[in-house]
Amino acid sequence: MNENLQLTAHTATELPNPRDRPSVDTPGERHHASLASAQLSVALTWVRRGIPVVPCSRTDKGALVPGFGKGRTPDEMAPFSDPDTVTRWWSSGRFARAHVGLLTGRSTIDGRGLVVVDLDMPKPGAEQLTGRWAGCAGGTDVLELLAREAGAEWPETYTVMTPSGGLHLYYRQPEDGPLIGCATGEGERAPHLGPLVDVRGLGGYVIAAGSYSAAQGRPYVRESPAHLLPQQVPGWLLALLRRPAPAAAPRPARVHQLPTGDRAERYAVAALNGELEGVGSAGEGERNRRLYAAARRLGELSPTAPAVLGETTVQDELLAAARAAGLGEQEALHTIRSGWSTGSRGAEAGAA
Repeated sequence: MNENLQLTAHTATELPNPRDRPSVDTPGERHHASLASAQLSVALTWVRRGIPVVPCSRTDKGALVPGFGKGRTPDEMAPFSDPDTVTRWWSSGRFARAHVGLLTGRSTIDGRGLVVVDLDMPKPGAEQLTGRWAGCAGGTDVLELLAREAGAEWPETYTVMTPSGGLHLYYRQPEDGPLIGCATGEGERAPHLGPLVDVRGLGGYVIAAGSYSAAQGRPYVRESPAHLLPQQVPGWLLALLRRPAPAAAPRPARVHQLPTGDRAERYAVAALNGELEGVGSAGEGERNRRLYAAARRLGELSPTAPAVLGETTVQDELLAAARAAGLGEQEALHTIRSGWSTGSRGAEAGAA
């Protein structure tokens, strides 16, 4: 990997130490200018390393500038790595004290940037983890369990402690094969790792060390030694991040025509079968949208053939197709119910 992407012992010290920063409650323009200057320094340091940046809200961490993401072209991504643009962002009144968001996935130097494993702390009042994860009090425990199961040691790398007490483990994207994408929490498909563990890769971002959380009153602080650089993803962890997709469940059988079905019912059966096939064949990234459209259309048709397109029947059939296509049950149910509700209201309005 190009040395310019790596955190060298020299550049690691360029980041301002947030522990030395004045309290965010300090009044006056001097503090505002000091904080803005510190954030700009953080942003430009990462840009020099080839990592694009984006200003983010200091309360909810949301990106304040649109236009980046998984499918963006190099020209569309260029402003996020342009020193002049970045300087203007953190010199303006709106963004001057914004968090520095690091865009994960691609580097402007060799095309392979960062993948960050985000180890969260549970929200107050959250239920304790059970089953395989029983006894894990946070994302750190979950990753430790995964390491033990793999017979591996804790994966040392460049590490940042978040204001909530979680950890961000920075790695370099693998040098071969596809870039690792994003995942939140537990899931069957890669790169999901487990509860309270998020993965930020292609299309994602994390908040950089040196940023201060106004909502939590604490900074993001580098916890690893200054000489420790973002490492290659260890083999056991990469195997989890790229594990094969589980075998798809068999597609649900086609719904057959009722023996006494009239013309409306024959049309309804054909429509239901068509929508089931459409959901099952939808590509990744289109499945949820396709599922919503199917539920909406069938909700609109339901009054014409209630014996075929009853709400329970449609929900069960679409849910089976969605699960076979790889969607999670709760996400799919929410989408189906939302689409059905919209379609049913449209049918009622048309009949009025």
